[in-house]
Amino acid sequence: MKHLIIIGVGGFAREVYWYAQESLGYGEDWDIKGFLDGDVKLASEEYEKLDLPVLGNVATYAIEADDVFTCAIGDGEIRKKLTDTIRARGGEFINVIHKTARIQGHVQMGIGNILAAHTHLHDHVVVGDFNIFNVGSGSGHDGRIGSYVSFMGASGLCGFASAGDFSYWATGALALPHAVVEDHVNLGVGTVVFKRAKAGRHMFGNPAYPID
Repeated sequence: MKHLIIIGVGGFAREVYWYAQESLGYGEDWDIKGFLDGDVKLASEEYEKLDLPVLGNVATYAIEADDVFTCAIGDGEIRKKLTDTIRARGGEFINVIHKTARIQGHVQMGIGNILAAHTHLHDHVVVGDFNIFNVGSGSGHDGRIGSYVSFMGASGLCGFASAGDFSYWATGALALPHAVVEDHVNLGVGTVVFKRAKAGRHMFGNPAYPID
């Protein structure tokens, strides 16, 4: 039996704690051991909300042979920094996939991804590493998703659309068929990308419009 450790102690980490207990492999291949602090210490009341102990932090925790990890940090840049630290020390990451997630045929997926309840990856979607799919998010057929992407609730891609590395999709953000969202794009709530969102831009509205 492996023991899952959740990196992060904030609100999303608590959500992942509950998702994980309803995910593929829980209770059969792995259980949940506890949490790890990242590189920021939160207020004491946040730690009191956790149902399992904080085992240490990513820099000093003594990784054991049966440990596996997931990173429940919403910011992709921070997620990369923390996962790189654990990986450099020999830590192994798994995909946490809720039992209600719908993953169709020919999907290719990397490591360290989190798929919450009612997420979806349709036929021939390609997904990189360390992405977050919150409730109801996902991709239509032939979507292309990079790494360290953050999809909030009910956001995602239509068929043949793409999401670049480190892009952030606020609740309800959507890329229409064949649209391209480049790296480091931040899409606001309900934003709809018709054709292309250029790298590094902050976009908002329907159709998406740069606000930076």
